[in-house]
Amino acid sequence: MQIELSNFQPLAANEAIEQEVPDLGGAEQLSAPMIESDQELASLIRSVGMTSITDIDDLVIELQEARNYLQSEGNRIRAEIARYTALTGAASASVKIIFDAVRAWRTADRAQPIKHEHI
Repeated sequence: MQIELSNFQPLAANEAIEQEVPDLGGAEQLSAPMIESDQELASLIRSVGMTSITDIDDLVIELQEARNYLQSEGNRIRAEIARYTALTGAASASVKIIFDAVRAWRTADRAQPIKHEHI
């Protein structure tokens, strides 16, 4: 008598799985409600699927709104940066003009001899 190894391995695997399953003792085992027809099963799958699809669609809409908001904020910030850059350039030019004017006055004051008035 020869035992086929191919039939033995699944049996051994089933025994190993049964040993790993905890014993629930006297606890009642819950069973899924029996579905009587394919139409009921299809209806159940459709309702569960539609809920998931609706949730995903809502999430996609929220993500698109967030993307649009972030893009508009990015454009607004770019415009503000450009405005502040222009303002900084104008302020720097004004400071340079004032600096040059003050330097010219100081140079002119040093070039003139100091006159002492006697009273």
